[in-house]
Amino acid sequence: MSDDIENKYEATEETEKEFAPVPVAKIKPNQALVADIFLKLNEKFIKFKYKGDEIPGEKYQEFIAKNIKEVYIHFNHVPDFMAWMETAKKKSIDEVVKKVGEENRELAEQREEISELLYETFADEELSNETVDILREQSEDFIGKVKDNPTGTAILAKLQKANGTVADHCVNVANLSVFLAMTLGHNHLAVLENVYMGALLHDYGKAKIPAEILKDKNSTKANMAMRDHPIKGATALKKFKGINKAVIDIVMQHHEQENGKGYPLGLVGKDIYGLAKIVSIANIFDNVCEENNMKSEDEMYKAAIKSLEYDRGRRIEPGLLPRIIDALKLTFGGYVRERKL
Repeated sequence: MSDDIENKYEATEETEKEFAPVPVAKIKPNQALVADIFLKLNEKFIKFKYKGDEIPGEKYQEFIAKNIKEVYIHFNHVPDFMAWMETAKKKSIDEVVKKVGEENRELAEQREEISELLYETFADEELSNETVDILREQSEDFIGKVKDNPTGTAILAKLQKANGTVADHCVNVANLSVFLAMTLGHNHLAVLENVYMGALLHDYGKAKIPAEILKDKNSTKANMAMRDHPIKGATALKKFKGINKAVIDIVMQHHEQENGKGYPLGLVGKDIYGLAKIVSIANIFDNVCEENNMKSEDEMYKAAIKSLEYDRGRRIEPGLLPRIIDALKLTFGGYVRERKL
């Protein structure tokens, strides 16, 4: 864990018998904690946050980079803390249900489960066959349910929520990517599953960048790490037979640009894998939403749509934009398509 944590808090004299582990994945960011939180470092318990403090979303990337999957609370706070986590989870799901309708609560709940699973996957010291298989099974089940739903395309687009953590961002991008893929006419189940898995894992390499490197985002080390993260993510995934080439290509190429000025390979438009282009658009859209998350939801989405409209073939293949922008405007922008006479 970073020096600022060790310097800020003192180790306690309490023993392990007095603490209970809590999965970080189940703790919502930016929520006032109902108990003190401890980290276990070098067999000592370090107080990390006090009751009433919040864990900011960006701290979750540091946890992932340090492979921290659990924090600790005093045993006597377990009942209150468990109830608090359940309430926070229900609130998070309810926010999504407001967008997709009560009839789609199961999909909203599954979205939450996938986000938690993705955090656990990212926080593992190394990817394992077991975690990759579980993630793939969950993804296939989720996409199958959406595809069987008559209004599945529109539901996918609205299964978004403020991305407090890297896992939430990746789930947002995955849902939006499948929405865009279906908008562009990709309806084969295997293709949609590849899009979803590629988008879920697109920032795996970024999530594993040491937090100390990213502290100064303008440093040479940070720039190099950011430019290399697609390669590192794709390299990690190549070890697994259960992940096919389409997923790996998406992860490798999601920062390539139409004009050849993207990274890590500097590919020009026609050389960029088509499904990677779709995930790239979804990634841009969600990043702009995050940059504007203090605005009203309507203004936030309109800012993200405008960023695509003004691209003019720099990052995005121009031929993809008319249908995509039309679909995004109808879904997020509060626009109504003009009726042709």
